[in-house]
Amino acid sequence: MCQIGLVAKDAQLSEFIGNAIQESVACQVINLDDLQLNPTISHPFHLLLIDWLALEKSPGLAEHFTRTNPEATVIVLAAEGYSHRAEVLAALGVEEIIVFHEDKRPAIALLSKKIASLKHLHTLQEKLRREIRQSQIVAKSRVMKELMCRLPLLGACDSTILLTGETGTGKELIARAIHYLGPRAGKPFVTIDCGALPEHLVENELFGHTRGAYSGADSAGVGLIQEADGGTLFLDEVEALPMSTQAKFLRFLQERQYRPLGQSKYQCVDLHVIAATNQNLAQAVSRREFRQDLYYRLEGLNLFLPPLRERKADIPALAYYFLKKYSQEGMPHPPELPEEILRSWLNYDWPGNVRELENKTRMLLTETPGAPLLKEEIFPAPKSSIRPLFEVRHEALARCDSIYLQELLTFAKGNLSAAARLAGIHRKSLAGLLKKYGMRASTNPPPKNKLSQSPPSDLR
Repeated sequence: MCQIGLVAKDAQLSEFIGNAIQESVACQVINLDDLQLNPTISHPFHLLLIDWLALEKSPGLAEHFTRTNPEATVIVLAAEGYSHRAEVLAALGVEEIIVFHEDKRPAIALLSKKIASLKHLHTLQEKLRREIRQSQIVAKSRVMKELMCRLPLLGACDSTILLTGETGTGKELIARAIHYLGPRAGKPFVTIDCGALPEHLVENELFGHTRGAYSGADSAGVGLIQEADGGTLFLDEVEALPMSTQAKFLRFLQERQYRPLGQSKYQCVDLHVIAATNQNLAQAVSRREFRQDLYYRLEGLNLFLPPLRERKADIPALAYYFLKKYSQEGMPHPPELPEEILRSWLNYDWPGNVRELENKTRMLLTETPGAPLLKEEIFPAPKSSIRPLFEVRHEALARCDSIYLQELLTFAKGNLSAAARLAGIHRKSLAGLLKKYGMRASTNPPPKNKLSQSPPSDLR
């Protein structure tokens, strides 16, 4: 059941809110005076509601609760004229401020909606804890909560899904969640790491083979597509699929039929396909390293996983989760992360994302078994969020150039001469730009009548 704590100094507001929400959830009113005598909130609440008067009397309450209960949500209940700015409270771990006017019904409706969303999220998390025992999706930030609520809908859809995002953002974990929150949960979830297989083995791994299909094939072998029948096939690093395999895989996505190596008849399967990449597939298409038709087939449902630096509200919750996960057996409570270390983590950009955070936490526990967590030297130093203007401007211009060149090559069907005419620059100048950004163009003339259309708006 979803547990809610209410800390309020306004007795009338406390009673009103308690009566309004207690029907659907377990709500416990926490006495502020008792809390000041014993500031530790030991009860594992999923949501803490703090009255604005209580927050004014104990300004550090929200930050303390967030540090001791990092996976919980904190909402401040305020009266009209409340002067605290939302961004100030957000830095203390407060997700939202709900303002109560004389007519309290709109605020109660908004609060009820928040609680219903939290209950739904809690139900999803509980189901995943049962199904994916070794891992948990931590969703404290708003963007991750919204993403979590989309997963059951994606699991119920048979369309191919493409997960995109930087390395270490948890794409395989999200793929598993989509599978286990959908109707195929009781069926296999099969993973293939396209980047880890030698090129000559990829087709055999995917499609299987018949006996005698090639030298050494003394018996038939079942491919991963057949193993995933009824369930989900997850292709990690899909950009690494060889071009020769991409054509066959595209046919499989379109027809849900395939032929094992050495067999003339097609076999039918019923499965859900999820692919993942940390690369820009549009650029790979421009470089002719990835089939355009396969790209459009995969691009139908694209789910982007934001990097950790764009959802820093998840960092304390993730750190606590990993401390709990890797703490020594028999330890009743995971060690608490010192405040100065947590602040340095919040100022770091985490280029390796969640995977880097997990490794740092595990390293910390390995280095200091049973000791306080004080080894700051293994944690990254705080990084300034302000960089020189010329660096930011250079990166922005490079991104604009890269996007423009991708669209230019796509419209010109990869032809260098046609692209140079559209861009209004010399052919050699365009070739130099393409080389600078690692792109390639064709020297073949474009098909007739294909360039008579108007170019896209950004190419005019």
